[in-house]
Amino acid sequence: MLVRPLYESLPPLCLLGGSAALALGNQPLLWLAGFLLLGCGTLIWIMRSNYRRTDLVIYPARRWLKPEWLYELQPFLLLLLALLLSHWPLYGPWLALLPGGWALRCLLLRQRRRHHATGLTRQLRRHRGLTARRSLLRR
Repeated sequence: MLVRPLYESLPPLCLLGGSAALALGNQPLLWLAGFLLLGCGTLIWIMRSNYRRTDLVIYPARRWLKPEWLYELQPFLLLLLALLLSHWPLYGPWLALLPGGWALRCLLLRQRRRHHATGLTRQLRRHRGLTARRSLLRR
C-alpha cells in the first residue's frame, strides 16, 4: 500500500507528467510515454471520482444526449486538445488557453458537485425511500 499523500497525488502527478512529456518532448517515444501517462492519470481520476461520489446519480430519461463515457472523458480530451494546440507556431498557445481553461473548469465543477455533505445525501435517500413506500401503501 502506498503512503496516503503519494496515493492521493498519483492522478494529478500522472496528468502533469504526461502533459509535460507531450508539451516538451520532440521524440515519438516520449510522446507515447506522455499519452500513456495521461491515459493512466485519466482512468485513475475517473475511477476514484466515481467511487468517492456521494451525490445521487440520476440518469436522464434520454441517454442518447451524451454517453456516460464521453461525459467522463470530456475534460481530459479538452486538455489533450489544448496540449496539441500549444504546438502550433503562431497562435497555438493562445488558442490552447480556451480548451485548457474549460477543461479545468469542468474538473473543478465536478469535484465540487459530486461531494456533498453526508447528512444531505442520507436525507435525500431517506426521503426518496419514504415517497416510494407511501406510493406502495396507497395502492
